[in-house]
Amino acid sequence: MSEDKKRTKKIDKAKRRIGRFWSTSIILAAVAIIFCLLWKVSLWNSRSADEQLAAINAARAIPESENAGVAYSKVAEENLPLPDYPPIVDEQTLSVTHAKPWLGEDYPKLAAWLDERQDLISKLLDISRMEKCRFPILSDRLQMSHFSNPVRHMRGWDYLLVRSANMDAGEGRIDAAIEKYACVLQMGSHLRQQPVLSYYNNGVAKESLALNVLKEFITQTELTEKHLTAIEAALLPAKNKWKQHSRTMVKVQRLFERKGQPRLIDWRRYWEYRKATSKSDDHLLDVTDSFNLRTLTNRRSVHIVIALRRFKNKTGHWPQSLDRIEPPLSKETLTDPRDNTPFVYELTGKDFKLHSKGAD
Repeated sequence: MSEDKKRTKKIDKAKRRIGRFWSTSIILAAVAIIFCLLWKVSLWNSRSADEQLAAINAARAIPESENAGVAYSKVAEENLPLPDYPPIVDEQTLSVTHAKPWLGEDYPKLAAWLDERQDLISKLLDISRMEKCRFPILSDRLQMSHFSNPVRHMRGWDYLLVRSANMDAGEGRIDAAIEKYACVLQMGSHLRQQPVLSYYNNGVAKESLALNVLKEFITQTELTEKHLTAIEAALLPAKNKWKQHSRTMVKVQRLFERKGQPRLIDWRRYWEYRKATSKSDDHLLDVTDSFNLRTLTNRRSVHIVIALRRFKNKTGHWPQSLDRIEPPLSKETLTDPRDNTPFVYELTGKDFKLHSKGAD
């Protein structure tokens, strides 16, 4: 009987060893399979991101002859970037000529500098007559900082156009001034057509630059109905279209993130990457949304100022309140989108103040 027990124990031990061996083998095989699958998924995701970006580019494609992006790129290749602040004049001169109308005889060096760049200005005005703009969505975001990228040139072009427009306004060339202000607005609109945050933000910045100058221009300049209609046509609508615009931008941003994701086999880099990017897209989108709302507030105020100028053209004075404007402006136009409160309008002698309750 003792011999049978010993034999049974040996058999049980052998069975347990075999069982542990197979259990361990199955677990290791399962881990290996899962790891291989995740590794393949990681590789597939990288290829998929490229394919999806290529598909988005293909869906947005338009003929080159209709594409303002192609024209901007050509002008950028033909010209060196312009400085925001030309070194030929002092900071005070640059500030004054950027903010309001001025005379060339008061600042002859700057006037001459602008005159030397009339060919560039003419090309930009021609491009502004194009409705559509498509820049390729680059799979590698590092390419966004390439020297020939036209977006890097556009900031200098903005300041060139605004200063030239302000000189036109100061010297009575009202139509020419409006055309240049509208060119800056259209440049911003062209960039807003790109479903990429960096492009979109640049477009919002360009619109904001033009809007700030236009409010002063409309308020202080005697403008006809033809002039006001031209300015109005250059403005984007007062409606908030952020949700519509952000839908594709979110998708593209996620694809950018996937492209930058290290392979799972490089687990240390992958972990650091996940920690660094876990909230970055939401933060960037929130910042863009906030910037967009601030500019939308500015845009709606310009729509209101145009209506106020029309009222003064008809009556000879500014209205006592915004309720006096005919035809009445929409509730949406009269509302600050940042906190959904109405704009505040106050007469101050022969002038007025228009501001919002929202945080600056």
